[in-house]
Amino acid sequence: MQKNYFHNNTVANKNEVKKKKLQTHNIEQKRVVDINILLNKVKINNKNEVKKKIIFFSILSLMLSLFILLVIKN
Repeated sequence: MQKNYFHNNTVANKNEVKKKKLQTHNIEQKRVVDINILLNKVKINNKNEVKKKIIFFSILSLMLSLFILLVIKN
């Protein structure tokens, strides 16, 4: 016997047939990792972060100085 529930004008059927999922095991082969490549990526990321920080603080200081000039001028 099916059980139907009405909620917000929709029907929810509780006797839905659930399919069993097949369990698959992913067997990954060992991969060779070159430490120099990883270290270079980290160095590049650090350089990019430093560049972003410098740009952010320079823009912030420029805007602050312009604001101060406008306040002093008036």
